[in-house]
Amino acid sequence: MKIESHAVRGFDHGIVLDVVADNLPLRAYVAVSAPDPEAVAAFVPPEQFEGGANLHVAAVAAAADAAATVEEVLFNMDPYDAAAFLCADSDSWLATLAALEYESDPSSLE
Repeated sequence: MKIESHAVRGFDHGIVLDVVADNLPLRAYVAVSAPDPEAVAAFVPPEQFEGGANLHVAAVAAAADAAATVEEVLFNMDPYDAAAFLCADSDSWLATLAALEYESDPSSLE
């Protein structure tokens, strides 16, 4: 799968990316967060839920799981949907960003 990502903005413990995966435009919210779907309310703005787009939420428990989780989520998305990746720690966060073809470093979490 061909993926291109660029940063839109950062937030406490995460980053928002605009992603194009195999010509499919979408938004990704990648955060270090507990695997609680309710946690997304802290960083996904209400506008994301308007207009009929879906929000897909996935937990990334370990860095080794990131690539498979990203692939599975992206496979199930429609154009302009969004995904929230709730990463257990900075290693899984960095691995998720790498799977989304975005290069970052832990200082981006500060």
